Amino acid sequence: MNESSILKKFFMVQRLQFQILHKELEKHGIHPGQPPMLMIVANHEGITQNRIAEELNVKPATVAIMLRRMERAGLIRREQDEKDRRLQRVYLTEKGKLYCDFLKQHSQSMETVITKGFTDPEKKQLESFLSRIITNLENHLRGEVND
Repeated sequence: MNESSILKKFFMVQRLQFQILHKELEKHGIHPGQPPMLMIVANHEGITQNRIAEELNVKPATVAIMLRRMERAGLIRREQDEKDRRLQRVYLTEKGKLYCDFLKQHSQSMETVITKGFTDPEKKQLESFLSRIITNLENHLRGEVND
């Protein structure tokens, strides 16, 4: 099999999944860039803006703009750190928690759609292949040679 056809299929899967997600997000008034940030905050309540930027691999200024939009939408709240007044910590609001629940449910339903017709052993094999691909890409990013 040609490697470029594998990459084309990955791109197609990603594009189709994004189109489906975007349709759902529009219904709920969620900007497409917000889900990753919402999930990071959900998993790390009280995270700093700089740490979010590191997690998402974006500039702190980009995070500040996104957080401002999310704060106006009532999804997050920011508080100054009590020990270091220069830091702002980010927390989900109740509305933000509801959106995270929606995103988790959407992810579960997408996984069901994506793996429809797959047997349990095939799902495990696919997960194993994807894990190996992730490891290969992480190693490549770090400059390690994969044989």
